[in-house]
Amino acid sequence: MMDLQTLMAERDSYRPKDGEKKKRRSGEDLGIESFDPVNYVAKERAETGSMWLVLAFSIFVACVMRYTIMPGLDPSNADLLYALPLMFVFLLPTLHRNVMPKKWVEHYKGSTWFKATFLYVFSWLAVSFLLINPPMGDIVAPNVSSNWGIIMEDGEEDHAFKMAESGVLNITQGYNDSWIVMAFSDNDDPSHATYNATLSNVTKSWTLSDESSKFSVIGENEERLLMSEIDTDMGLAWAFPSNLNVGTYTLVVTVLEDGNPWTNSRTLEWTVLVSEPIV
Repeated sequence: MMDLQTLMAERDSYRPKDGEKKKRRSGEDLGIESFDPVNYVAKERAETGSMWLVLAFSIFVACVMRYTIMPGLDPSNADLLYALPLMFVFLLPTLHRNVMPKKWVEHYKGSTWFKATFLYVFSWLAVSFLLINPPMGDIVAPNVSSNWGIIMEDGEEDHAFKMAESGVLNITQGYNDSWIVMAFSDNDDPSHATYNATLSNVTKSWTLSDESSKFSVIGENEERLLMSEIDTDMGLAWAFPSNLNVGTYTLVVTVLEDGNPWTNSRTLEWTVLVSEPIV
């Protein structure tokens, strides 16, 4: 059994000495650098300067690609519009060393180039997106806004509508006057484009005539020509050939638009199946 004096001596043996206390509590002894306000301000100024330089460089690259390279570039080589600006990432360190003051360059390290790369890439993408979309540009042709189908006369004033399913339209031989209908949407104005439709099989081809004006007004109980709830979409109707034989036909719609800076085009292809009437 231990007495109180022995316990006190045991406790003192585990208590750290004054030198050890100081070493544990001293940041300098642990390798922590002392705070230098002058160096901190200089580093922050260097980082801020780097940020503005990268932003200006990304805007410059986006404008050069949009207004100098794109007008003379074939759309089939559009990959160059992405590859070339991304290669400019490797110029960022050299750009900093040649443009920024020497007193700032000494503060740039690997983390600086890492942050500069992300800032450059996303800034260039954002500016490029603004420059190639309306009102500053347009590089995409109008596209079908929803599904498409056929309107058939069902009496003197009534119309029957049938929608295509999975890109295939099934109709029965012996139909009345009919029109292929669909709606187009665009990020600008779909009415600025030219639309042409052809129907063909293995032996013959038909150029469909645009008769959209016949469907400028559709009754409340009839299917809407637009086939879309968006007012800016443009509905089109092409007269469908009559007395087609039973078989498989290919419907091709070509869209041409005078975009900026390219001529935009799109080709849409679907299948029309004409079957015998069920007796």
